Amino acid sequence: MIPSKEYQQSFIPTPDRVPSGVSGFMHWMSGKVQRITFSTERLRKEAIEIHGASEQFRSISETELHDRLMVFQEHFRRRGRGHKTHIPESMALLVEASQRMLGMRPYPEQIMGAISLMNGTLVEMQTGEGKTLVAALGAVFFGWSGKPCHVITVNDYLADRDYAKLEPFYRFCGLSVACVTAGLERDERRKRYASSVVYVTAKELVADFLKDRLLMHGVTDPSRYYISEHQGNEGDSPVLNGLSAAVVDEADSVLVDDAATPLIISRSVKNRPLLNACSESVHLASHLRRDDHYVVEERFKRIEFTPAGIEMIAQKRQSLPLFWHSSSRRDELLLLTLAAREFFVRGKDYVIQDGKVVLIDEFTGRLMPDRKWRQGTQQIVETLEGLEMTDPVEVAARISFQRFFRFFETLSGMTGTVKGVSSELWHIYGLRCVRIPTHRPSRRKRHGPRVFSEKSMKYKALLAEIEALHREGQPVLVGTRSVRESESLAERLQEKSLSFQLLNAVYHDEEAAIIACAGQRCTITIATNMAGRGTDIILGEGVSESGGLHVILTEPNEAERIDRQFFGRCARQGDPGSVRAYVALDDVLIERFFSGSRLLGFLTYALSSNVPGVEKLVIFLVTVAQKTAQGMAYQQRLALLRQDEHVDQVMSFAGAGTKF
Repeated sequence: MIPSKEYQQSFIPTPDRVPSGVSGFMHWMSGKVQRITFSTERLRKEAIEIHGASEQFRSISETELHDRLMVFQEHFRRRGRGHKTHIPESMALLVEASQRMLGMRPYPEQIMGAISLMNGTLVEMQTGEGKTLVAALGAVFFGWSGKPCHVITVNDYLADRDYAKLEPFYRFCGLSVACVTAGLERDERRKRYASSVVYVTAKELVADFLKDRLLMHGVTDPSRYYISEHQGNEGDSPVLNGLSAAVVDEADSVLVDDAATPLIISRSVKNRPLLNACSESVHLASHLRRDDHYVVEERFKRIEFTPAGIEMIAQKRQSLPLFWHSSSRRDELLLLTLAAREFFVRGKDYVIQDGKVVLIDEFTGRLMPDRKWRQGTQQIVETLEGLEMTDPVEVAARISFQRFFRFFETLSGMTGTVKGVSSELWHIYGLRCVRIPTHRPSRRKRHGPRVFSEKSMKYKALLAEIEALHREGQPVLVGTRSVRESESLAERLQEKSLSFQLLNAVYHDEEAAIIACAGQRCTITIATNMAGRGTDIILGEGVSESGGLHVILTEPNEAERIDRQFFGRCARQGDPGSVRAYVALDDVLIERFFSGSRLLGFLTYALSSNVPGVEKLVIFLVTVAQKTAQGMAYQQRLALLRQDEHVDQVMSFAGAGTKF
């Protein structure tokens, strides 16, 4: 009894290990060689020829255009020798199909991006260059292969929007298309995943992957599961139809920033002793004072007890339940409590909604209502906030995003910012990066950064600039690192009677509508981090004449890519625009790496004395801090992946089902 080919697609093989040692060095060198030898000009020449060839199809009937596309669909389904020779003509036909079905004619740069996606490449295209259509052109070829193609979007809104917008195009090309969003039942998900092209978020796709693995009880061999299913063990069937090809939008966010984020399938369990211990630990920690009983190392987010602290804890240990009298358990719980008190900031790391602690994604500023901290941290934060403690969760299955996306046979993606992570993308995913030129020359004007010794002075100058631009009618988009910073700035604008739109994690449902209007005259928009990614900002009437959208970054992010991504919100498709960054010596990034340094004291004096060149030195420190932070983050992501691979190896005796 042999399962069908379609049935077998639901079962995913384990990816190869990430190369290390000499193999890792040779792998890294091969990526360097490919980047050197790859010719963007050759790709551009091919795209221009395709764009020109598409003109000959303007006069053919719609029926003939469809019939020709169906011929090529059969060619790509067979994937026989020489199928790549069909790419130019089939792509030219798709250009004409896009014009007729969507009213959009892909230009050469978009064709360059689509061809690159077909070859399993990460495409760097600037904001506003039409990545949505590029993904559709590439997805058609993947769909024609007969295997499923998943287009990964940033959120449910974009998945639903792009699916609805592009459905006529896919249907005309002989493909079925669907979107999978939160709230769908498994039967409906199964139907939608059966489509040729599926628009879905990474979170939804990975969650369905884990649920399928739990459903199969650890059996990942298709023949074994097929036999088991037909011997009286019938039940729910997997919803996924295999992981063949993926086109990841905003790939730097998904494959790098969220790479080490684990998606966990969990269930609540009763654990009254843990809840009691967390409560007592918070009470005991209230007697411990920073610097007297413990010291905090901000750079590494580490806490250590002082001798006085150790003595204090020994005296107070009787208040803890008997199970926690062990010094190792007691210290572990207290360190978790102190870390929650020192490092977890309301409005930055979490918010309170409906009496519950809701986590915030560090990089995107989005709420994560389905995610909880583990090992008692969630309950400790709830206690510190005076909330009722929720039951701890037990992990049923988990996998990191970086491990999951390595399961795909063909992985490709698009982003506006790849500089600084291209080596990591090659090393972890085998992704080569290609930079696509803009369709029109950029008219973005970059003003010099403004540097201050403290935040109060920075915000005074920032508010003055916003007020001046607002009087002139120029729209302003202000980027902040956290919800707390965005709301603090909002309060300052209210004091000056300036109207604005606030876009942060608390209002993420309305982000597309808010960000889309950010280019209207006299508009002030405050946004956290990368909020609104995937939504173009169109300039209102008369805005181009006043200089276009002006983007202000209130403080540097830990990843310089995120700064550039935010700046990319303006000057799209040849529109005018301008950007400026503000920096203060007490910003989070600088304090993390240089707190307590004599250098900061010197810089404070130099800024107050207007010493020439001091601003450049501060910006240099920001660059050093960002590179250090990104290097540390990469090492953490790599360590996690190595750990996952090690678990696979040592647990191999348990069967392939453990290899999540």
